[in-house]
Amino acid sequence: MTVDLAITPDGRWNATPTQLVAASAAAGFSALGVAADRIDDSVVAAYRASGLRCHEVLALLLGDDEEATLAAAHRLAEAADAIRAEWVLTIFRTGLHADTAKLIERCSAMFAEVGAGLAAEFSPLGPVSNISDAREIVRVGNRTGRAGVMIDSWHFSFGDSTWADLAEVPLEEIAYVQFTDAQKPESDDLARETMHRRALPGEGVLELDRFVSTLLDRGWNGTVSVEVLSAELRKLPVEEIVQRIHETTAPYWP
Repeated sequence: MTVDLAITPDGRWNATPTQLVAASAAAGFSALGVAADRIDDSVVAAYRASGLRCHEVLALLLGDDEEATLAAAHRLAEAADAIRAEWVLTIFRTGLHADTAKLIERCSAMFAEVGAGLAAEFSPLGPVSNISDAREIVRVGNRTGRAGVMIDSWHFSFGDSTWADLAEVPLEEIAYVQFTDAQKPESDDLARETMHRRALPGEGVLELDRFVSTLLDRGWNGTVSVEVLSAELRKLPVEEIVQRIHETTAPYWP
């Protein structure tokens, strides 16, 4: 198995899901993520016709409100079933404790029933802030279903994970990777930096060569989903955005 290149779309791109499917397939990507509320019969048909996989449905916001979290997880499970998604990306508004552990178990089981896994995203902007935190989530999720750590190069680089953490995370615990570069920060406002000032791979300041080699040198293979949230790129036609993303990403992942 080799590394597969995928797209995590920017929800601010001026494009329909079917346009994104066409652009991603034309650029040479093998998979495309999709927001659950954008899935309908036409989108499912477009995926099937293009040959693209759906590697991720976006996204479960897991918080302390049990009823709201479970309702959202149910909708996401239905969406994952319809599009045959491999993972449901899960973002944490609360950390791991006794009550959230039960929620994680229930959500992971719900996703497993439709053949999907729970992809735990860590972020310096949230209570699950590093690889170690996400691995604790994964251990809980694996009790009832399938769970893995989603490693985002931006979140890794701006958070408190270490290179040793990246080098030591068991390969089988990695759900997939999200990949991007970053412009030199203008301020300490990490929310603005991550949402609007990411950069195409190789056009920013992150240590992407080291990030990639730390995974590949250990034999990791899987899905690399490129997520470039950029105010500048949003000005371009989506076909050009996606093509540029593929051209700048492919050299990193032979």
